[in-house]
Amino acid sequence: MSEHHSVQLAAATTGSGDPVIVIHGFTGSAEAMAPLADRLDGWQRISVDLVGHGRSPSPDDLAPYSVEAMADAVARLAASVPGGPCHVIGYSMGGRVALALAAAHPEICRSLTLISATAGIADASERAQRRRTDEALADRIDEHGLARFVDEWLAQPMWDSLRAKLSAEAWQASVDQRLRSDPIGLANSLRAGGTGSMVPLWDRLTDLDVPTLIVCGELDAKFAAIGQEMNGLLPASKLAVLAGAGHAAHLEAPGDCVRTIREHLAAH
Repeated sequence: MSEHHSVQLAAATTGSGDPVIVIHGFTGSAEAMAPLADRLDGWQRISVDLVGHGRSPSPDDLAPYSVEAMADAVARLAASVPGGPCHVIGYSMGGRVALALAAAHPEICRSLTLISATAGIADASERAQRRRTDEALADRIDEHGLARFVDEWLAQPMWDSLRAKLSAEAWQASVDQRLRSDPIGLANSLRAGGTGSMVPLWDRLTDLDVPTLIVCGELDAKFAAIGQEMNGLLPASKLAVLAGAGHAAHLEAPGDCVRTIREHLAAH
C-alpha cells in the first residue's frame, strides 16, 4: 500500500458484532448507504466515505482517486478494525473498490458483497472511450457547477426505477445528499476512478476465492449481464437477481436485498 497516495477516510460506525464495511457509489456517501447498513443489525457496520465524497478529503491530486488507491485506503481502515477480517459490501463504484480490495488484500475480506458492480472494461478501446466520456463529465462539473451536474446525472434512464420506487421525500433527500458533495471530489473521481481508468480485474476473478454474493436488479440489464458473467468466473460466488429492481437494487428492493445479504453474512 502506497503511503504517497494515502487518504484517511471518514467512516460512521454503528452496532456491534463481526465487522462489515459498507462502501457507497459515485456521488454517494456513508449517509446514502444508511438505509442498507441500518438494517444489518447484529453486525458492526463501518460505512465509509470514499475520497472526494461525504466527509472524506477531496485532494487536487488525482492519484488517491484511482480504484487501486481507494482500495488501499479502505484496506488501511479495515486493518484497524478489531475483530477482522471484515465482511465488505460495495455498491456500484464502491463495488469496484470492494472487488479491487479483495483482489489485492484477500486476507482482509471475510466475505464480499457486490451490488450492481463490474470488474471493469476488458476491451482497451472501450475503456479509452469511457475515459473520454468520464473526462467530459468531469469538465461539465467544472464548467457548469454541481447543481446542474446532479440534475443531469439523475436524469439518466438508469435512475428512473429508483425515482419511481422512492417517495418524493426520499428522492429529494437523495438529491440533497448529492448536492452536498464537493465538486472537486466528484470531478476527480470521474477522471481517475471511473470504469475507464480502472485496471480491469476479469483475469483475476478465477483466483479470487473470497465468498462473494453478487446482487443486481432485473431491470438493470447491463449490470445483470455483468453479474452473471462474474458469477461464472468467481470460484466461490452466488448471484441474486432482485425482481422489480434497477441499478440501486438495495434501495429499490430493500427487503429482498437485506434478506439475501444477511443470509450471506451469516453463512461466513
